[in-house]
Amino acid sequence: MNAPLVTVWLAIANAVFFAAQHFMGDRPLLRLALWPPGEHLVGMIGERRIVAGFEPHQLLSYGFLHADVLHLLLNLFGLAMFGPLLERCMGMRAFAIYFFFCLVAAAVSQLLLGIGDGPPAPTIGASGAIYGLLAAAASLYPDRKLLVLPGVPISVRVLAWILGASALLHGVLGTRAGVAHFAHLGGMAGGWLLVLYWRGRLPIKPRQWLEP
Repeated sequence: MNAPLVTVWLAIANAVFFAAQHFMGDRPLLRLALWPPGEHLVGMIGERRIVAGFEPHQLLSYGFLHADVLHLLLNLFGLAMFGPLLERCMGMRAFAIYFFFCLVAAAVSQLLLGIGDGPPAPTIGASGAIYGLLAAAASLYPDRKLLVLPGVPISVRVLAWILGASALLHGVLGTRAGVAHFAHLGGMAGGWLLVLYWRGRLPIKPRQWLEP
């Protein structure tokens, strides 16, 4: 059985970027984090204004930045849980496409729906793509059991419904501020639709499809 190389390299890339954040401070956030459209003042150096704003590369680069060690570890845990399973099912190329598609879908969803009334803040983290991996696992292996808590098995499908409903509820109500709930939902929705497309279950037929 082939090693899940894409999953491994994604984990390494996230760790390297996090180390760069540690040594470089907030500087990576200015260009790599996902900023809302517009020009946002983030600081001053003497009389020089430091501004940040949306740039197209941020649709991907934001997913390799994380707020703290716990944020990084949670996403790496999700990647380790679902990445190897899906990579072996899809193949390396399709899995890489799927992961980055979910990352972009999460970013677009956050830009369109996640703009609040407070001061503009950047979005960072691979959580949207991880939610997309969960959606694919729930679609392809719905009854597979996970031990999220010791001694408490739960199916992937039920876990996806619980986390998806929680993200929707918090996003609509505006609770748990500081979490990109609409990015999570966008990653899930985008990933689910891509799996349906690949499996030939949408009106637009694909060039390839996946076996569960």
